[in-house]
Amino acid sequence: MKHITLEDGRILTPPKELQPMLKGAYSAFFKILGHIRFFYVADEVWDGKKSLIFNSCGEQLAAFTLDDGVFHINIIEDVFRIVDESVLDDVFGKLKKAASINQRRPFEQLTVDLDEYPSGIRCDLCLLEKRHNENDFEGSRKFAIMDHHCYYGVEEGWGEGVFSPSYCEGKQGCYTKTFACLEKKNFTNCLQCGDYHTCGDCGVGHNPGECNMGITAEEVTNLIIPYCETERLDLFKNKD
Repeated sequence: MKHITLEDGRILTPPKELQPMLKGAYSAFFKILGHIRFFYVADEVWDGKKSLIFNSCGEQLAAFTLDDGVFHINIIEDVFRIVDESVLDDVFGKLKKAASINQRRPFEQLTVDLDEYPSGIRCDLCLLEKRHNENDFEGSRKFAIMDHHCYYGVEEGWGEGVFSPSYCEGKQGCYTKTFACLEKKNFTNCLQCGDYHTCGDCGVGHNPGECNMGITAEEVTNLIIPYCETERLDLFKNKD
């Protein structure tokens, strides 16, 4: 597996590097990883081999042990053996039951005003937005560091860690294609359209499961959560 080792000793690994080992269980691993990142606030402790632990508020939320074509998840007293996606709902239900209020991601970060942010991307949470860069571009500087930690290896062109002393006025690049697409289809937001999982014109979001394993809760909150457009729209759609 290809890894990145940081100065603090953390090992970061793109999840796709696990696909040869997990085989048919990989899609389930990918979805559970993204689910935990979106709904819970946890630091990830990854040993670079087979152990991935999620720690939240000083307690262990979940522990993964990976093996050939299978992985196990320990949540409190329950252990789930995962070989495919058949028990995902059981895992998600157990996480929801086991997690304390403080371990759950604040709903304010998960919801969206579709009149303000029609594709689900939250510009106000993005470190590149103007309000986070009014004092010496501190948001952009922080983004550059976390960008490398979260996205390096996800896809070409991401995660190079280059600091640019600039900021976004809000809804610039991320929404250019979205607004053009909505105008053409005569919709006011991507949820009304309903094709946001496959459209390709719905912002620039990333699946939360794509990003490197071994990142911190702060990195997830700042570099993943703002851009979880499809997850945010799905939650909005199913809120009732």
